[in-house]
Amino acid sequence: MTDVTWSVSWETELDDAAHASLAALLGRAYAAQSVRFGDGRSWAGARPELRVIARAGETPVAHAGIIRRFLRALPDGPDVLVGDVGLVAVDPGQHGHGVGRALMAQVVATLVDLDVPFGFVSCGPDVEGFYRAAGWTRLPGVTVHLIDTHHRTRVDPGPAMVHAAGRSLSAWPAARMFARDGQLV
Repeated sequence: MTDVTWSVSWETELDDAAHASLAALLGRAYAAQSVRFGDGRSWAGARPELRVIARAGETPVAHAGIIRRFLRALPDGPDVLVGDVGLVAVDPGQHGHGVGRALMAQVVATLVDLDVPFGFVSCGPDVEGFYRAAGWTRLPGVTVHLIDTHHRTRVDPGPAMVHAAGRSLSAWPAARMFARDGQLV
């Protein structure tokens, strides 16, 4: 793995220059959606509460955003507190060097530090294996209702994945539908 330094930063600790460098990383990592990260905007939907960042020198090379929120188990199950993870990105030049694996280990450590019972991420089927390799578990047959980055309510078609951040996965609610009543991270 390339020599990187890690930081966990609260959103209010980041200045405009930090957002601009993160926006550049996100634009490289999400090239097909790079327009979303124009003008130094380092978020797509909900702004993260915390950011896990790897830097090579001063340049961000990996990033994940986390926001604590409750998911509602539908129709009438319990709410579950999660660290909702999004904007997971590794600079394309760093792929295959273990940076992504290290990023997800840092994310899990941050979730444990936040004392949330679970990490939660929804992803595309093409990256499900990446999350599985990092210890995340797919919730088979689970659908998630969410508010997308265009402020529309929709059902997420991608796999929903959970990480028992220092807890037992058996404590995850048995519901088949969840509502994420906030924008995607």
